[in-house]
Amino acid sequence: MKTWLLAMQQQLSRQVRDNKLPHALLFSGVDGAGQEEIAQWLINVLLCQSLKEHVDKTLNKASVLEEINADSAQLVAAVLQPCGICKTCKLFANNSYPDHLTIVSDKKNIGVELIRDLSHFFEKTAHIGDMKTALVNQADTMTVSAANALLKTLEEPTENSFIILTTDSSDLLLPTIISRCHEFEIRPPVGKELLAEFNQQGDDAFVNLSHLSELSDAESAVAFAAFRDMVNKYLFAHQHRADILAILVEHQAGYRWLEKIIVDMMRHQSGWPTVASNNEPTDSINKHQLWDIYNLVQVANGKLKTIVQVNKQFLSEQLLADIKVVLQNNEQTVEE
Repeated sequence: MKTWLLAMQQQLSRQVRDNKLPHALLFSGVDGAGQEEIAQWLINVLLCQSLKEHVDKTLNKASVLEEINADSAQLVAAVLQPCGICKTCKLFANNSYPDHLTIVSDKKNIGVELIRDLSHFFEKTAHIGDMKTALVNQADTMTVSAANALLKTLEEPTENSFIILTTDSSDLLLPTIISRCHEFEIRPPVGKELLAEFNQQGDDAFVNLSHLSELSDAESAVAFAAFRDMVNKYLFAHQHRADILAILVEHQAGYRWLEKIIVDMMRHQSGWPTVASNNEPTDSINKHQLWDIYNLVQVANGKLKTIVQVNKQFLSEQLLADIKVVLQNNEQTVEE
């Protein structure tokens, strides 16, 4: 479990012990912040038969994790932990617990039929105990019809039922969905504090979890560095267009990497420190051009997230063509 989730675990543990946990919860934050991780932990806590039957007795045993607050040197609130050995824990670990449903879509979006299945699931009596749980990961990918179907279940909860949603794009959720959930926004550390989480040194105050794969995986770090070099050469020498296009189309992190590279250039040009600041002459592209390129990347990224069955090949080709126009306009301006 990520260390920055501890305070949230403590809060949720108190609510579970006091029987005050909200019926519908939404865990939001940037990609990689730990939304699914804490959701899985909470569901396991709720379903653990041993923990439920012996909470009072086990508060001082292995099923409860006690942490020491280094700043105050005082014992902080205990965090409930599932036993991992009871029948319900084993069934949950094997994805075969009958009173839990995880909504999984093999398509880009979560359709209305899957949400209707969730509603029918809660209408049935629990097989084990009296509690039922459901998890909707990437809730922002629900279609409008699916989101509207979910509203009724959120508004008319059945007894002893809990619905947990996760998202890394809460701005794409219907406001009515958010208003009917208790939102827990996960805010991971940034800058030096985040780098320390991965035992790395650095002075970039802008490092955040969007760089998680590059921070924690050496292969991703090498791939990102190579892509950054390609983008530099494309912007300043019109090279590697085909290579960049292939990465944007085929690599999951391609668009995020491109956005980070452009943002780092803007920071470098403004005199702000960045990780591995390149030595390319960023002044050859003025601030207005960099801002135009950044906006083009943002627009393309937005289409990638919101348009169903978007043609990523065409979108990426169009993006590079638009960037080329910006660069050509800059060259004409310099010549004049």
